[in-house]
Amino acid sequence: MDDTPPTYTAIRIIKDFGSGLAFLAALAPLALALWAVVAIGASWVWFLPAAAAAAFLWLVLQSYVEVLRILADTLMPR
Repeated sequence: MDDTPPTYTAIRIIKDFGSGLAFLAALAPLALALWAVVAIGASWVWFLPAAAAAAFLWLVLQSYVEVLRILADTLMPR
């Protein structure tokens, strides 16, 4: 039987790079709004809901990262 401790690679990646990944993911609604304006001629007004969606997405993802960091600090072996 293998006695090496588990590494939890995905948790470590999110713990280390989660804030940056949350920021990049939150830029997606803004990028989609920019694409809609440039490519299909949508109104610039679409940036208002896109900015609200980006802020909400960042808040949700950042809170997930923080909860995961707390769990990893308290439960994962070092």
